[in-house]
Amino acid sequence: MQTLQLDISGFEEKIPLHRYIKEMMGFPFYYGGNLDALFDELTSITEPIDLTLIYSTTPRGKMVEYTPRLLRVFGDAARENYNLHLTVRAVS
Repeated sequence: MQTLQLDISGFEEKIPLHRYIKEMMGFPFYYGGNLDALFDELTSITEPIDLTLIYSTTPRGKMVEYTPRLLRVFGDAARENYNLHLTVRAVS
């Protein structure tokens, strides 16, 4: 099982965040960089992965509104795809 940690706590904008997620998760070049594309990729994972998602309890910039939506996508994808083992950790 692959183990991966995504620390999104320092991001303030969506575009750099999705670039980071794409690179860290090894998504294909055509990854759309939005929540729908993220859900599609997460639910398409075919090999078991233990993913820890670290987010800030005090997000900045556009992440104030985006973080709850992002967390929901990760959670929904983990419930749908048994290969995705998700741990969510908050930092301040």
